[in-house]
Amino acid sequence: MDILVPLNDKSFLDPYIEAGAKEFYFGFYDEKWNEQFGEYSDINRMSGYKKLANANTFDDIHDIIDSIRKKDAFSYITFNSALYSKEEIKKLKEYISILAENKPDGIIISSPELANLVSQYDIPVVVSTIAGVYNSDIVSFYKDLGVKRVILPRDLTLGEIADIVSSNPDLEYEVFIMRNGCKFSDSNCLGFHRKEMCSICADIDRADDDVIFTKENDNFKNRSNLEYTDMLLKNDFHNYACGLCAIYDFVRMHINAGKVVGRSDDCEAVCEDIKLIRKNIEIAKNSSSKGEYLENMIFPDDRSVMCTNSMSCYYPEIRF
Repeated sequence: MDILVPLNDKSFLDPYIEAGAKEFYFGFYDEKWNEQFGEYSDINRMSGYKKLANANTFDDIHDIIDSIRKKDAFSYITFNSALYSKEEIKKLKEYISILAENKPDGIIISSPELANLVSQYDIPVVVSTIAGVYNSDIVSFYKDLGVKRVILPRDLTLGEIADIVSSNPDLEYEVFIMRNGCKFSDSNCLGFHRKEMCSICADIDRADDDVIFTKENDNFKNRSNLEYTDMLLKNDFHNYACGLCAIYDFVRMHINAGKVVGRSDDCEAVCEDIKLIRKNIEIAKNSSSKGEYLENMIFPDDRSVMCTNSMSCYYPEIRF
């Protein structure tokens, strides 16, 4: 299982590879796109954070792909907004036709229309978690469109993942391992990732004090419970989700890549996650059983918080 990480700064490439990363995903930010389609039209799911999450320009992409290829690593470009208009897809076609000249290892898409478009240029197609591939029928649907790899939603159980993989074993699969969990389903969320107006997933802790969150029985107890749950999810899941316990299962399923999320996160912190995942992959490979792996695996430094209340778990069914 390779380790896949976000790359929003070319200077991070060498540290990430030295730490153990093999695959990189990234997008770009284009002022011309904004001028044509407006400030609230996204190229990818993180366009709302602008250059904080997509620091590269489109002109930078070719050089970054070349640099990654020279390191014998793999590059994936993100076109995974929740929605594109017909005019926007025409513009995406321009981007993709230029990218095809340098052959990235995959383009991450969020809809059937884009799968058809990317396939025309002989570039491997990766279907995003935004597409909501929740069962083997959806996998088969995208397989017929030429998809090479499926990014599985972060809210699937290990059993559901195993069923999907076994039904279409000839495809590549990618799963979430570390950082940036979300309390909502990516494919069913129509909100924007934007700081100035607040993402839906951050409404409670950033909203005004007089906002009413419950239509019925709005009282101190209910509001406190709601706010406390939201705080736990934000601090312990959104900021630092963890799926290390599941690595033994993923190695046995022949999952192709374990994903670290966080395009705007600190380089040093991401490097520490990469090292932790790499060490646990080796432990998993050398363990004769899941029990042996769980006894010998290396936990995060702050496991006393992360592993106690299960709020940080991508795959909480493994905890006990």
